[in-house]
Amino acid sequence: MIPALRRAATEQLRQAGIRPAEADELLAAALGIDRAALRRLSPDAEADGAAQDRLQALLRRRCAREPLQYILGEWDFYGRTFSCRPGVLIPRPETEQLVDLAVAFLKGRPCAEVLDLCCGGGCIGLTLALECGCAVTLLDLSEAAISLTLENARRLSAAPRAVLRGDVFKPPALSGRFDLIVSNPPYLRTDEVAKLEAEVAFEPEMALCGGPDGLGFYRALADRWAPLLAPGGLLLVEHGLGQGEPVAGLLRGAGLLLVETRADYAGIDRLSFGFQADGGHLL
Repeated sequence: MIPALRRAATEQLRQAGIRPAEADELLAAALGIDRAALRRLSPDAEADGAAQDRLQALLRRRCAREPLQYILGEWDFYGRTFSCRPGVLIPRPETEQLVDLAVAFLKGRPCAEVLDLCCGGGCIGLTLALECGCAVTLLDLSEAAISLTLENARRLSAAPRAVLRGDVFKPPALSGRFDLIVSNPPYLRTDEVAKLEAEVAFEPEMALCGGPDGLGFYRALADRWAPLLAPGGLLLVEHGLGQGEPVAGLLRGAGLLLVETRADYAGIDRLSFGFQADGGHLL
């Protein structure tokens, strides 16, 4: 019966040091239903042998520390469900705060041009396109990321202006200027990448490593991309623990104004931004 399967899965996860609450996610996936449908099942409901085999296969993957998001193949971000798969960074809840600031900036700017650099699976840029109706260009060096962004655009019926494969360190020729440039680039130091917890180690190194000091991408953003801002345009980035001050310094060095760093809900400096001249502001 389903309750017995849930109890067994919960105990297996607990013994592996994994949150027991994930048992429902894996059980629902094995049954081919969502968690809401799982809750509605009768206590007498049975799972056939194939579903039980699928559950055991999923549990083995999770107990080997493969991220739950990769196992499920999808994850929620900003109220929408995005496809996830190995080879592309998993969307994280702290990045939703970056989207909050971007949405506040874009309010009242329905014709804004937005550029999402290091877009990964497209969660930031596609969300902004859907939330604000702006024209969004997304760029990433990873072929896997570009493929997943296009898949998510179809899944969510989003219509970005363009999805481009390109290198942040060697910007392609782009016409026009952008009202908003947003990025959650790789920001771990090289030595930190070698010490990652097991789940994070499943994610692609190219989406995590920001060079010896973790700041390589921010230098490129400040030096090579900030000049593409329109007057009053905003450069908004996510970064890691202890990087607020140096990232803000790079933005000031690029000539941006009203540079500010804000903490996430855990009190960690997580977001920094600055404006091209001509009086930009966040609400």
